[in-house]
Amino acid sequence: MHDRWTEPSLAIAPSDDLPFLVRHWFLGSRTRRYMMVRRFREVLAHADLAPGQRVLDLGCGWAYGTHWARGLGCTAAGIDLGLDQLRWARAALDPDRGLGLAQANAAALPFRDRAFDRAVSVEMMEHVFRPDRARVLAEIARVVKPGGRVAISTPNAASPIEVVKRLAVRWPALRRRLPSSCFPEAADDAASYHPYRYHHPLSARELGDRLDAAGFTVLGAKRFLWVPKVWPDPLLAIARGAERALEALPALNHLGATTLVWAVRR
Repeated sequence: MHDRWTEPSLAIAPSDDLPFLVRHWFLGSRTRRYMMVRRFREVLAHADLAPGQRVLDLGCGWAYGTHWARGLGCTAAGIDLGLDQLRWARAALDPDRGLGLAQANAAALPFRDRAFDRAVSVEMMEHVFRPDRARVLAEIARVVKPGGRVAISTPNAASPIEVVKRLAVRWPALRRRLPSSCFPEAADDAASYHPYRYHHPLSARELGDRLDAAGFTVLGAKRFLWVPKVWPDPLLAIARGAERALEALPALNHLGATTLVWAVRR
């Protein structure tokens, strides 16, 4: 890809107070770092970010995507329901408050109508309470200008890892053998809902249909990412080569670990 999609430079020293996503993915193994960066790169590239645009990063977490968008010359704003990662991001990445980070619910965005040229979301929709998903996408449509783009990624419900996760919920012996992960076990119970424990990915068709109903025209969809997070770092180059081959095969590319859908506001 073009040089502007090169991973942004961030100097983060290991410490005991790092958010889990920073410690486990950004500062974890080279394999996990590759997986994380590729998800953000694909989403931001398919949102077609360009200097001067106003960009909303939904479910921004520790603001990695927000930081990347700002580095591309965009005016960025990031929202997340959880305050812990936002507090860390404000202190570590945003001392001048240039990232526009705010604690907010995507079902009730604190922005005026048509405030943004672009909206991006990396691995958030699977954590959105299912009864609220139509309202969340309606809110995204409200704050994006006509002609503006949205790009959303979520785990691919048809991928082998998600199939195994669904089996592991029913078979505890299998779950004990799997690495730490989010499992699709939380019920649609508003009283017990917590975004970090709620994991119910959408299929590409469902996400596309929901975007269409909210006022977007879907431009495309893809599935990508085959490298497992437990893959040994010394063999990462081999895994990436195999990944490229698998993604080029029409019979298999729909089984990639991540689903990405991009669309334009009507």
